[in-house]
Amino acid sequence: MKKGYTTIHLIMMIVLVFIIVFIFIFAFKFSKNKDSKEEFELVEKSSGIIINGDYLTYVNIGDRYTDAGASIYNKDGRIISNKMITTYYDGDEQVFSIDTRYVNNYVVKYQANGMTATRVVVICDRKAPKFEQMKTKILTDLEAATYDVSEGVVATDNSGKVDVNCENSLAILPGNYSIVCRASDPYGNVSTMKRLIKVKKGIEFNYDGNLRIKFPSGSGYVYKYSLDGGNSFVNCANEEMISVNSGSVIAAIYLDDELIMSNTYLIS
Repeated sequence: MKKGYTTIHLIMMIVLVFIIVFIFIFAFKFSKNKDSKEEFELVEKSSGIIINGDYLTYVNIGDRYTDAGASIYNKDGRIISNKMITTYYDGDEQVFSIDTRYVNNYVVKYQANGMTATRVVVICDRKAPKFEQMKTKILTDLEAATYDVSEGVVATDNSGKVDVNCENSLAILPGNYSIVCRASDPYGNVSTMKRLIKVKKGIEFNYDGNLRIKFPSGSGYVYKYSLDGGNSFVNCANEEMISVNSGSVIAAIYLDDELIMSNTYLIS
C-alpha cells in the first residue's frame, strides 16, 4: 500500500498556512501602528514656539540685524500664530534693540501663551579690511632712498579700526618693486595687497655754457621744461639742449597729464 496524504493531513496543512499568514499580517499592522505612534510623538514634541532661522545667529559689525521671528505650531506641525512678545537682552539687562556697532552677544526671547523660546545673536567681525586701489608709483633713485612705502596706502574696515604695514623692500637701483602691504583689524582679520613702485634714474643736468637735460625713458612719458619758475612749460625730447645763461630751470615728466617726476637746476 502506497503512503499518501490523508484528509486530516491536508486540513492540518491548510490551517498551518492560515496561521502563518495571520501572524504575518498582525506583525505588519503592529509595525505600522508603532511607526505612526512614533511619528505622532515626534510631532507632539515639536509643538509650541519654534524660532525661524538659526538658533545661533551671527551678524557682522556694522551690518543690519533683522529678526526672523518665531511661530507657534500645533501638535499637527501646523503654524497657528506668528503673534508673540519679542524682547532683547544684553546679559541680564533688557534692551530696546540689538546694537551691531560693537562685538557682543544678545539673547532674543519669544513669549506667547505661557511658552518661551530663545535665540542667541552673536555680533562679531568676520570681514577683512579692504584696500583702496592704488596707481603705480614712479620714483627717482634719489627719492627712493627716503620714500615711505606705506605713503598713500589706505585701507578701511567695518570695525572702524585698521592697522596698515608695508614691507620695505624698496631699493635705489632702477627697477620694479612689488611692495607687500597688510591690513589687519582688532579681531584678527587680515588682507594683503601688492603695490608696484618703479624706480627710475632721475632727471640729469649737464651745464657747459649750454644746459643739457637728460630724462629717463618711459612709455607714454611727456617731457617738459620751464625757464620762468614753473609758470609755463615747453614740450621737449628726452634729451634736450637749452641755451640759457642764468636762473633756474625746471624739468618735468608727465604721464597721462599727471606729474610723476621733476628736478630743478640753478645756473648762477
